[in-house]
Amino acid sequence: MNTLLATASYVGEKFMDNGLRFMQMNLPKVGNSGAPAPIFVVPNKAAGETFDVFQPGANLLMGGRLYPNRQDYKMYLVPNQVIQIAPMGLVVNQVNLAGGVGFIPDQNKEDLFTFSLMCSAPAQQILGHTWDDSLAFRMEAWGDDARRMSSNLHVGRQVAVTGALRYNTWTTQDGQQRGIYQVRVKSGTYAFFGKNKKKEEQSELKTVTTGERFASPTAVVAEPYQSSVRPPLPLQQEAIPQNSVSPDEVPF
Repeated sequence: MNTLLATASYVGEKFMDNGLRFMQMNLPKVGNSGAPAPIFVVPNKAAGETFDVFQPGANLLMGGRLYPNRQDYKMYLVPNQVIQIAPMGLVVNQVNLAGGVGFIPDQNKEDLFTFSLMCSAPAQQILGHTWDDSLAFRMEAWGDDARRMSSNLHVGRQVAVTGALRYNTWTTQDGQQRGIYQVRVKSGTYAFFGKNKKKEEQSELKTVTTGERFASPTAVVAEPYQSSVRPPLPLQQEAIPQNSVSPDEVPF
């Protein structure tokens, strides 16, 4: 799963180096350090009327599948619903992703957890994406969510996440502007799937350390001579004296 539902400001048409024409939208920035996130919308039938209909600056509601491109480092959207004009001031930014953890870098902050999520998606010939390709999304979680994800996620584990798409920019030493897309996980809106390898490994390590693994139930060993000992009488045949009560003593 790799869907986006968001409102964005329409910038205008954008021609890529390959000659293809897209609609450029800018999502409002997320966080103090973020910048407006440029999204390049693929015009298709599901989007409805696209070019020459909307004026630059219009606030538009769009929904579809997200495709991060590894060649030009841009984020593309293939609509699955009609693009509509939204009220000014309405802000929507919801990303839904599901896939497997592809990479977990070294973590530098206790309250921040970052990883990459690999998602499968339908082929898109115009973007050079095939069914065999995976889409890589950079993820970030903060606070309690960061600690919970850090203890539950490992490379290969499946997770479904809801978050917000954000864009960070910086200037290189040679003065070039660079940008990177990230999905900020919304608090508590995720679910893990499959076995937690981290907890299994910790459990095994604890077992070996405490010696619990080598403990075994106490076994009863039959000695050779025990077969010659007369077994105890059944309960109903033991220790009940005959005629211990006289029939005359019965009160009825």
